[in-house]
Amino acid sequence: MLHFCLPSERLFERAMLREFASMGAGVFIVLLTIMVVTTGAKLLSWAASGVVSSEAIAALLGFTLLGIVPWLLSMTVFITVLWSLTRAWRDHEMAVWFSSGQALTAWIRPVLIFALPLALVVAMLSLGLSPWAKQKSTEYREQLATRDDMSALAPGMFKEAQLTDRVYFIENFSGKNGAARNIFVQATQKDGAQSITVAAEGYLLSMPDGERILVLQNGRRYEGMVGQPNYRIVEFGEARIRVQEPDRREANSKSEAMPTLALLGSRNLEEKGELARRIASPITTLLLALLAIPLAYVNPRVGRGFNLMVAILLFSIYLNLVNVAQSWIAAGRLPSLIGMWPVHAAMALIVWGLFRWRAKPRS
Repeated sequence: MLHFCLPSERLFERAMLREFASMGAGVFIVLLTIMVVTTGAKLLSWAASGVVSSEAIAALLGFTLLGIVPWLLSMTVFITVLWSLTRAWRDHEMAVWFSSGQALTAWIRPVLIFALPLALVVAMLSLGLSPWAKQKSTEYREQLATRDDMSALAPGMFKEAQLTDRVYFIENFSGKNGAARNIFVQATQKDGAQSITVAAEGYLLSMPDGERILVLQNGRRYEGMVGQPNYRIVEFGEARIRVQEPDRREANSKSEAMPTLALLGSRNLEEKGELARRIASPITTLLLALLAIPLAYVNPRVGRGFNLMVAILLFSIYLNLVNVAQSWIAAGRLPSLIGMWPVHAAMALIVWGLFRWRAKPRS
């Protein structure tokens, strides 16, 4: 009898694994499409307002998506297991499962077969590819900023710098060592005053920290309010104007773009919090997959809406607690050695309690 029962049991598991795979692919595509649309619309609005150039949208979109794929995969695993097992309860397939002598905990094996490879992918992305993508995104934004600053210095043309009330004009680059000649810079101060700077020569200076400065030589500066005669005139042998960079919205913090190996020996609290968040990503994926098993139970007297509400609530609480723990580690309120393990332990305890509660099939 046992000889014939095991193959049918394995066939049922294989059928559910195929359903996990097909539904997981669909869920991930839907979530990815939503993120592409929302992120792309945001980047397009920035391009329309001049925050980023239109040709940079595709690259920035790709870097952004690489950074959020671990979160999308964790959400995909949770939704896939929850929906698949909810359907099995609704179609009374669980009754067949229990009538064959299998307990609810027997679902742990097929669910882990599905979730474990994705958790490993989440680990690789969270520990390696996502920080690399965020670093490249930051570098690309800086390259665009530098290019935009240099384009404002095109000879023979009046050009306005992006996101600044400043206009440049350079006659040519025929000065010594390619220095610019006959430079004109007009700027609007915060109080509404206008300043006009003219110089015989000038050049761009790159500082070690990446700051770019326009050095003007042998010039004169006029400052004052438009329509008022009280202009102030200053002559100078050398003056420096900081070339302002565009406003980098959603700029990645330094710790988010750091390689994981660099975070391991760090004593910086923010970097310790970032390391704890990266380590938590695959653990979160596995615990969410196990959490979905008992939450998929459908009580015909209550309806499947109730268990979905509970699932969404626990999912939100868990992820929010992970974020809170990261912020506490970064603020020094939670020791890094303890890290996020209390959050994971609490969720594991909730999963164990739900399995005990759903240990027997309910009518």
